[in-house]
Amino acid sequence: MAGRLNPLEVARQVTPGKYPDGDGLYLVVAGAKSRNWSYRYWIQGKERWHGLGSLNDVSLKEARIRRDAARQKVRAGVDIVQAKRSAREGAKAAAAVADLPTFKQCAEKYIEENWGKWSKKHRAQWPSSLQRYA
Repeated sequence: MAGRLNPLEVARQVTPGKYPDGDGLYLVVAGAKSRNWSYRYWIQGKERWHGLGSLNDVSLKEARIRRDAARQKVRAGVDIVQAKRSAREGAKAAAAVADLPTFKQCAEKYIEENWGKWSKKHRAQWPSSLQRYA
């Protein structure tokens, strides 16, 4: 088939450029050590490049299989690049929320830091008021 890459060609390619295999699959070579597979598609008039993995990790056969799976998603109307970006941002937001201290932890820290500055009466009021009302 014309325009298809063969495994030997892929292994020897070190000249920077984008080499098409067909149906949107490209070998993107940035240098001798940087070679990646990408799937090029258009959705809603926008050109998108979806990374399929490094040549070191993904063979030509596997890249074609991944391209076919991505094509099915795009045909179903899914912008796979945007979906991946949204998932990554959602995970970051969830991690950020998980790292925030609770109100109880903040209150305990505040009381601990100011305990020595307060009178005996004030020391008794702070924890009991927080426990009762918060």
